[in-house]
Amino acid sequence: MIQITVHVPDHRVKEFYARFGEFISETPDPHTPIEVDSRLLPAWVEADDALITAERFWKEVSLPGRSVLLCMARAAMKSTAFISAEDLAQALQHPKGKSGVAGILGGVGKAIRRADLPVYSTRSGGSWHYIWDWDGEVYAMEPKVAELLRMASNLPSRDR
Repeated sequence: MIQITVHVPDHRVKEFYARFGEFISETPDPHTPIEVDSRLLPAWVEADDALITAERFWKEVSLPGRSVLLCMARAAMKSTAFISAEDLAQALQHPKGKSGVAGILGGVGKAIRRADLPVYSTRSGGSWHYIWDWDGEVYAMEPKVAELLRMASNLPSRDR
């Protein structure tokens, strides 16, 4: 956060604090995931620099990881995509099936750490990044995350 000092007329201090409180309460906490329709997504997707964050992450992701993420992102154009591990492996024609996809996503998890993306506490006490979700049977991706990943994949970059 950046400290900003402003001068406020004495008679408007109370009003200033009330309005500032309303303004700041609408700012997402970067340490808390955002809930949308009972699903969670990373708070960074709401930040002004979300595309920069997505591009920084995208640079860290391997080509196979990019393929998996883009497959999910294309399925999440208008609503949350729910894709079984088997369907994802089949769409990508991965020779090792769902275990191969899981391995690729394990590598994407390392890219998440290299890009220094936030990891959030889950409802069950674990930790997760919420770029995608996994319930043990299906992967899920939210449209807002998907849009940022699709945009980041199309950005020209010196490192690609």
